Amino acid sequence: MRAHRIRVAALAVALAVAASLAACAPARVPDAASIASPTVDVVATLEEIVDGDTVDTSAGTVRIIGIDAPERGECGYDVATALVATLVGPGDPITLVLPEGQNPEDRYGRLLRYVDTTGGVDVGSAVLGAGLAVARYDSTDGYPAHPRESDYRAAQTATLSADGSVVTADCRAAAG
Repeated sequence: MRAHRIRVAALAVALAVAASLAACAPARVPDAASIASPTVDVVATLEEIVDGDTVDTSAGTVRIIGIDAPERGECGYDVATALVATLVGPGDPITLVLPEGQNPEDRYGRLLRYVDTTGGVDVGSAVLGAGLAVARYDSTDGYPAHPRESDYRAAQTATLSADGSVVTADCRAAAG
């Protein structure tokens, strides 16, 4: 009987400790499976801006659907990255949207999502509209069509070079 009371007391202590630890636990970061649902927009926290089309978030690294901005070392990289930084900064909440029919991840394991600010700004559209990216990786390139595709194509003023790199409007003007 005494051993039973000790086990019950130990269980009660363990439950009390678990309950107090749960109260201190950080908010749950959504896992890839919950983010992949086409019917749910996930709010995440921006951690770092990688470049004009990629951000690190509390949900993982996100490659913005439907746009391609200059890579590190290419003309326009700094300006595209800086533009994203004017829209969102570390610690800001952002909404990650996976449209129905889209691939949830790219071949590098990055989440594929639209990125919207809490103020309703579509980050991809803003980068395109500033002439700092091209609309790409959509139905015209053999990828799934996405709902913002026609708007993205209409907003694009940057172009692609012969080697497939992005030539921003400013870089084209400087070279011309």
